[in-house]
Amino acid sequence: MDIAVQQEVSPKCFDLVIRDHKIGFVEYYLFAHVVIVTHTEVDPRHEGKGYGSELARQALDYFRSEKKRVVPVCGFFARQMRRHPGYASLLTPECRRIFNV
Repeated sequence: MDIAVQQEVSPKCFDLVIRDHKIGFVEYYLFAHVVIVTHTEVDPRHEGKGYGSELARQALDYFRSEKKRVVPVCGFFARQMRRHPGYASLLTPECRRIFNV
């Protein structure tokens, strides 16, 4: 599978690119050490293939490498964090309670 996740500067987002076509993205706001993830989207023609999960995983891995805390306002992103508890350390205790992660 030929997938490239590219980080854009403005607006802050990660793009999911397959064979030179953007098929999805994660949009977020960065405030010092806090990342507020507001939206995740995958082109409907590509839904159900795991691309959104891969996009979320790569974004979370990047946030972890940058020592950021994550506030998953996006419902899809919050569900991904619930499904993969290894990322819970990226949340503050308050966010873990609020988003049930």
